[in-house]
Amino acid sequence: MAIDTLNMHELARRVSSVSHALAEQQTRFLADLISIRSYTGEERPAVDRTLEELRRIGCEEVWMDSAGNALGRIGHGSRVILYDAHLDTNQVADASEWPSPPLQPTIDPARNAMHGLGASDCKGGVAAIVYGAAILKALELSGDFTLLVMGATLEEDAEGFALRSLVERDGVRPDAVLLAEATDLSLRRGQRGRCEVRVRTRGQAAHASQPQMGENAILKMLPVVSALEAMNASLPAHPLFGRGNQVVTMIEGPHTPNSVPSWCEVTVDRRMVPGETMQTVLEGIRRAVEPLDAAAAVPDQPVLTHTGLRLDGPSYYPGWLLEEDHPLIQAGQAACGALFGERPALGVWRFSTDGTYSAGAAGIPTLGFGPEEEQYVHTAQDQVNLEKLRKAAEFYALFPLLYQP
Repeated sequence: MAIDTLNMHELARRVSSVSHALAEQQTRFLADLISIRSYTGEERPAVDRTLEELRRIGCEEVWMDSAGNALGRIGHGSRVILYDAHLDTNQVADASEWPSPPLQPTIDPARNAMHGLGASDCKGGVAAIVYGAAILKALELSGDFTLLVMGATLEEDAEGFALRSLVERDGVRPDAVLLAEATDLSLRRGQRGRCEVRVRTRGQAAHASQPQMGENAILKMLPVVSALEAMNASLPAHPLFGRGNQVVTMIEGPHTPNSVPSWCEVTVDRRMVPGETMQTVLEGIRRAVEPLDAAAAVPDQPVLTHTGLRLDGPSYYPGWLLEEDHPLIQAGQAACGALFGERPALGVWRFSTDGTYSAGAAGIPTLGFGPEEEQYVHTAQDQVNLEKLRKAAEFYALFPLLYQP
């Protein structure tokens, strides 16, 4: 049925009724996803499980694209809306820090929350968008839209690369993208960008018993690291995102403990505000380090999909910001108002998402909404509230009917 056959109050009531009826099924799907290990590049079992669920809820077309993303389609309308939530997770550093095994989904009845690896980033989001589509299908709601639901791959290590492949390699370009990353049922209209920079010093190798015969590249790196840290005080700032920042995250050198190192390289993680580009970031760092006899470059990110496809590209992930009066935001606010009786908070992310490609590189209008809470992302307390999960599915069911670009 089309939206104009129902008033908004009745439509929201029906959506909520079906979401309650499907809540147990949605919870089981999330538990299944959490129990599957799906580190970046190893997502195939989670992709297969998502494809199974997309078929189960009645998607009219279900497929895996060349980059290994799980996709389902509902409708044939002219407006193509893509829901994106990623299936890959960060790797567990120490499972003993977790209150229960990371791949063992556990419900805390006191908080009505499911714990487990990826619950908050971003398997909760996958369960939200899949069951948003399930509600839409169950109610036979229609409009001039085509809804694509994507269980995305590769996001943790190379955000946006798999989405770029869908658009540029497979030729599927949506008119709008919604990201089900952590927002705690509020809206996000942008994010900071990030850029990886490698800075290298060179010395001269010598035997460690005669260090005076060589030049120690690690010692040459010490003032370089200080100069990189000092840059933080003068990096560009933005009214919404605050000041950009950079931090040295890794240091490498030759694996020869009995030799004076002939080279040393540090990795710099730079978080950018709108207006910065890969070139401006690189030029600023070079001005700081080249007088200290160091060289800087943006490396290529090696990316291998679970399908065997190589998607290597520069380690540069631009930020983005959607204008506050954009129809995407208006539709998101209208959906929350109809379903939850209140206007949602509107903010931005400080971390990076697949929006770095959709909005930052491709210029596709992008909005964030998810049930997860940022405080649990990448922590041993990884969890998602099941009531918020259900509500997020309601949002994703109603949104396509309200979005009028």
